[in-house]
Amino acid sequence: MMLAQLKRLRSAGISAAAIAAVVVGFTFPGSMAAMAVSLLVFAAVWKLAGTGMAAYGNARILACLALIVNVWLLNPDRLVYLTAVVVYMGYIAVASNVRKALGVGFLNSYNLGVRRGTFVRLTQPAVVTRVGNGLAVLVAAVGFVPEGAAQTAADIALASVLAVFFGVVGARVLSALVQRQRDAHPVDAQVVEAVEDLEPRFAVHFAGTPGSEYQLTMWLPYFEAVGDPYIIIVRDAHLVPGIVAATDAPVIHAPAQSVLDRLLPDTVRACFYSNHAVKNTQLIKNGDYIHIQLMHGDSDKAISRSAASLVYDQVWVAGQAGVDRYHRHGVDIPNYKFRIIGRPQLSDIAVGERSEEDRASDGRTTVLYTPTWAGLNSDADYSSLSQAHGIVDALLERDVNVIFRTHPYTKVNPAYLRIANEVQEKLAGDRERTGKKHLYGAPAETEVTLTECVNRADVAISDISGTASDWLYGGRPFAMTDPRGYGDEYVEEFPIAKAAYRLRDDLSNLEEVLDELLVHDSLEGGRAKVRVYYLSDIPPEGLVRAFTEACRATYAKPVVKRALAAESGV
Repeated sequence: MMLAQLKRLRSAGISAAAIAAVVVGFTFPGSMAAMAVSLLVFAAVWKLAGTGMAAYGNARILACLALIVNVWLLNPDRLVYLTAVVVYMGYIAVASNVRKALGVGFLNSYNLGVRRGTFVRLTQPAVVTRVGNGLAVLVAAVGFVPEGAAQTAADIALASVLAVFFGVVGARVLSALVQRQRDAHPVDAQVVEAVEDLEPRFAVHFAGTPGSEYQLTMWLPYFEAVGDPYIIIVRDAHLVPGIVAATDAPVIHAPAQSVLDRLLPDTVRACFYSNHAVKNTQLIKNGDYIHIQLMHGDSDKAISRSAASLVYDQVWVAGQAGVDRYHRHGVDIPNYKFRIIGRPQLSDIAVGERSEEDRASDGRTTVLYTPTWAGLNSDADYSSLSQAHGIVDALLERDVNVIFRTHPYTKVNPAYLRIANEVQEKLAGDRERTGKKHLYGAPAETEVTLTECVNRADVAISDISGTASDWLYGGRPFAMTDPRGYGDEYVEEFPIAKAAYRLRDDLSNLEEVLDELLVHDSLEGGRAKVRVYYLSDIPPEGLVRAFTEACRATYAKPVVKRALAAESGV
C-alpha cells in the first residue's frame, strides 16, 4: 500500500511539474525556466520509468509542448529542432502501441543463456524503452544550445539521432507485425530453443499480487536441491525482479497465456505451484503434465483447505492434518492425490529447548510474536494486531525480550500497518529505557528469515497462521490468539491449538497464559503428538531429502493420468 501511494504521489508530482512548465511557458513567453522544468521532467521519467515505455505519457507530452512553445517564441527559425520535438512527441503518443508490437513473440528471460542476434538485442523492449526515454533528455538539452553554428549543428545531430532510432525501431515493429501475420500465436523462438537445450525436467509456475514473491522464494532452495534442470515461469512483471534476485535458476517472464503451450519441451513432465493464483489455471488446463500444489505454508487458515486445490493432480501437505483439513471442511479431494512430505523449510529449525549459549547474553527469555495480516476479506482476518498493544504491554512487564515479526502483507492494510508501527515505536522506547534486546522492523522481518527468528526465541505467540506450524516443529511452548472469538469451537476449527495455550478474544486470560508460557508449561507432554500429526515424523535431517525424492518421482515416468485413477480404485 505504501509503495502504491508513493508511486501515485511520484506520478502526480511529475504531472504537476509538466503542467507548470506549460503554464510558465505561456505566462512568460520564451522563458528558459519552462524549458528547464521540461528537462527535469524528462530526466525524472528516464530515472523512474524503468521498462515503462508509455509511463508518464501525458506529462511527457506536456513537457514537449512547453519546449515547442518556448523555442518557437525564442527562435521560430529552428524548424529542424521543432520538427524533432514534434516527432518525439508523436512517439510518446503511440509508445504503448510500439511496446505491444515489440513484445510480439518476445520473452524476457534470465539465467537462460538465450542466443539472440544483434538486431534483436538492440531492439528488445527494455533497451528501446531506456534509449527512448533517455533521448527525451537529449531533446530538452539541445533546446538550450545558444544561437549560431553550434545550435544548427546540434539541431541536425539531434534530428539524425532520432532518425536512426526511429528507423531501427520502425524496422523491428514492422518485423513483428509480419511475424504476427504469419503466426497466430507468436512465441520467442530463441527462448524456446534455449529451453529445449536446457532439457528441464519440471517447471515452476508463479503469478500473484505485488509482494507475494515470498510464496515462491521459500521453495527455491529446495527446488535447487533436487539437482535436475528446471525453469521458473513468472506471469506478472511486478514479480520478476524479486524472483530473479533470489535464484540462479532460469526465469522466463511469460505474460501471455498463448505462450505456455509452446514454451515447455517434452522433457517437462511436472509443474509446481505455490499459491492459488487465477493464472495457474492457464497452465493446469494442459493435461500433458502432472500439476502439483505446494502452497506457501501449513496452517489451519481457510486458504490451506481451499476447494481450488481440486484442480491439481497432486496436493502436497506437511502431515496428516493437511489431508484431514480438506475432508473436515467438505473438500472432497481423493486420498491418492495427497503426498505427505513434511516441510523442507523446517530442516534448520532447532528442536527442543535452546541451549544456554543460544540464549540472549542478558539471560532474558525471548518471546516471538508473529501477528498475521488482515486477509483478503473479513472472514479471513485472523490477525491479532488489534490486540497487539495489550499483548506487548504485558510482555514488557514480564522482563522478556520481544521479537515482533509481522506478515509481509501487513502493509496493505493501513489500519493494521498503523498499529504495527505503533508497537515498533513502543518496543524501541522500551529498549532504549531498559536495554532489552527487542527485535522489530526490518531486523526482524526482512534481514532475517522466519527460521532464524524461531531459533532465537524460547516461546512464541502466534495467530492462526503457518507460523504456528513452523514453531510447533521445534517443540517449545507457544500460545495462539483468538481475536475473532471462536471460544469453545477454536480447537475444533483449528486442531493445532491442542498443542497451544489459547488467548481469549478479550485477553482476559493473558496473564494466565504468560504464566504457562514462561513458567509452568503444562502442555509440554502433549505437543509431540500434535507435531507429528501436523508435520509428519520425518526428522530434520530427512526433510530436504523427502522433498527432493518426491519431486523426482513426479517426472520419473511418462505422464499417464488414468493410471493414477486406476491405482486409487476409482
